[in-house]
Amino acid sequence: MPAELIIFTADCRVSGAVPLADDRLSDMLNSVPRIVLRNAELMDLLVDAPTERSDVTIAVGSIVAVLVGGRRGVETRRRRTNAHRVKIGIVRYVVSGSLHIPADRAANLDSRDPAVVLAGRDVLVPLTGATITYDRGTDSLTEAFDTILINRSMATWLEVDDGSIVQDSDLLAERPKVYHAAMAKDFTGAT
Repeated sequence: MPAELIIFTADCRVSGAVPLADDRLSDMLNSVPRIVLRNAELMDLLVDAPTERSDVTIAVGSIVAVLVGGRRGVETRRRRTNAHRVKIGIVRYVVSGSLHIPADRAANLDSRDPAVVLAGRDVLVPLTGATITYDRGTDSLTEAFDTILINRSMATWLEVDDGSIVQDSDLLAERPKVYHAAMAKDFTGAT
């Protein structure tokens, strides 16, 4: 049965379906090097271009975030956790949601370093009741989803949400500048 998802890379939003080869999408994505989305919808976030449809192969390591809907996997495999509201800066995005820490594991939530807080986790870490905020052209967009998987290796900062009134769109200024991948190739013929 295919799982519908939305994948964010550094400069693109891709939506489509992938055949689910495991009980949970997060387990599957953390165990394969790449996925193929058939007839996926591609939206370039850096230039205002029309949305395209195409078959797409995405390396899991290049995934910044995945918006996941539907069932949450087998209930008997779930562990007791403590949920902490966090905001995470990841490439050009700000993701807010509940980070679930296993109840039997201590977490250093005083650190702003995602490598410290997320140490020992899979590459794609789930946040529940989550939102992702990003720019497309001059617009700041926010999408809410039941679960957002974030690539912990790309996270640049993390803070525990203390309930203060800072909007995620205000935090976009902290993200590093991302250049369009298509511009990386030299077309001038110079060597």
